[in-house]
Amino acid sequence: MNRNVKTVLAVSVVFGATTGIYEFILPYYLKERGLSFESMGAIFAIAAAGMLGVRIAMGELADRWGRKLFYGLSLAGTAAAMGLTPLSGSVLGQGVLKTLREAMYLTRDTLHPVILYEESRGQFMSFIGKTRGFEFLFQAAGTVVAGLALATIGTGGNLFLAAGLTGVGFFIFWFFFRESWVPHQKLSRGGLRQLLSFEMHRNLKIITISVFIFNIGMTTSHCFIMPLFFSEKFGVSREVVAWVMVGHRLTIALPLLLAGNIWMRNLKGVYIVALLLEGAIQGGSALIPGFGWATGVWLLHDFLGAGVWIPVQNLIIQEHTRPESRALEVGKILAFGGVGTIVGPLLAGFLSQRVNVSAPFLISGIGMMLCAIPLFWLRLTDPRPCDEEAGVLESSATE
Repeated sequence: MNRNVKTVLAVSVVFGATTGIYEFILPYYLKERGLSFESMGAIFAIAAAGMLGVRIAMGELADRWGRKLFYGLSLAGTAAAMGLTPLSGSVLGQGVLKTLREAMYLTRDTLHPVILYEESRGQFMSFIGKTRGFEFLFQAAGTVVAGLALATIGTGGNLFLAAGLTGVGFFIFWFFFRESWVPHQKLSRGGLRQLLSFEMHRNLKIITISVFIFNIGMTTSHCFIMPLFFSEKFGVSREVVAWVMVGHRLTIALPLLLAGNIWMRNLKGVYIVALLLEGAIQGGSALIPGFGWATGVWLLHDFLGAGVWIPVQNLIIQEHTRPESRALEVGKILAFGGVGTIVGPLLAGFLSQRVNVSAPFLISGIGMMLCAIPLFWLRLTDPRPCDEEAGVLESSATE
């Protein structure tokens, strides 16, 4: 593990902790401000819509000017957005700040696997698993901190704490990460048409369609409604919900940390089965009346689902992107697929307000299962298009 990978791992730890604080606290902060479920859904939808173009633009710029500048910008922007959040209680203000935070958060999300793949292709599964695993592990730690600190510093204080720690992560990255990216001669300016074109490997188009469907399903439950589902349906305290969210992060961290040690013969089959299991468990938990059983079943959805398919999906994407436009193509997949994140929160707000608080979890699970259908058309037996750069990439793995 070279210096850059170690730096990204350290940032993942800090970023995970602050994300754990922010994502747990924000729904309760909005509720304290008197916002309805539908208003919360609107805020999350505004944020999802506002950040779509940023993924593509940041990816294209990172292919021209390097990874460090934009990865660093994503950390600084995330810190600023979280620090300003306690200063506003309106739907518009929160919508703008949530948009900024998501745009910066997802810029990092775009560049994170790109950097790891370019630093060491041969160890990519191990590195993506470890960095994401520790990130989710420390999201659990951040949620614990937020739950324990609620009584003393409240929701606003927790948001300021998250902003400060993210700022620390920015300085760690900026002073220790060394830019190793070099521009490719094949890179040419194609204007807006190139940015918005859907020209990419066939497998990447299929994954984009799947990501779009998945995001509708996932964000119908994994938004403001996620912690509120447990407190509103079962009447448990925010502190108890905090421990449920801790379990949520721990159950995804373990399989991710082991990703580099598990050899998978059939990536396509693993990818599809993991998504089907995740959706079935997510939807099934909405139908269980008791808090203990519902929570226990729900906590399995990432352990058997996302914790397994995340490194597989990332590997397939990185291996089918072109080296001269890798960040741009990853940004396109996540941006076009991210259109689904606009629908999910609106659906969650409508269902929880007009039907019941369990409905978003049920619909979420159905959406997750449906996203596996396009993946049956993946062709992973094709020659890997990036084999010619293996030697170059491997040489950057050590110092």
